[in-house]
Amino acid sequence: MEPSLEQWQYPIGRYQAKELFSAEEVQTAIEVLKEFPKKLSAVLSLCSEADLNSPYRPGGWKISQLIHHIADSHMHSYLRCKFAYLEDTPTIMNYQEKDWAEKSPEVLSQDIEASVKIIEGVHQRWTDFFALLEPDDFAKTYVHPERTAHFSLSEVVCFYAWHAQHHLAHIVNYMQLKA
Repeated sequence: MEPSLEQWQYPIGRYQAKELFSAEEVQTAIEVLKEFPKKLSAVLSLCSEADLNSPYRPGGWKISQLIHHIADSHMHSYLRCKFAYLEDTPTIMNYQEKDWAEKSPEVLSQDIEASVKIIEGVHQRWTDFFALLEPDDFAKTYVHPERTAHFSLSEVVCFYAWHAQHHLAHIVNYMQLKA
């Protein structure tokens, strides 16, 4: 049976925002982020050139664009986390992820090697950063200019753990359905 559009878009379900996250949820999210590059590399090792040039779902980005998006998104988030830690409730810079994934010239390439390396490096630095924070540090926030909302580091780490799993599931589902 063909998945519904909702299942294609949100294979692990939509992100469930919360106001407070437990220390256990935060630690679990950090572990997800730590393991993500290995899991992503394992799935990508199964992808052919044709797979990388194929949309992971109807109407979706090519798998190569998705990898470039993950690198850009997680790199931005890592920097936003550092700003939140080092500054007093900074307003972070927004970026138009759709433009970055569809119009930036280097992401139109199927060559994902540099983006995979970025993901590996950013996730190492990001999880090292989180591991060294004190529990109270996860309450530090930044302001998102378009959403005019404060995002705590605990929410950010939990959201990006979801984001990593969400996009990994896109690729896994694509590979399973094509088999």
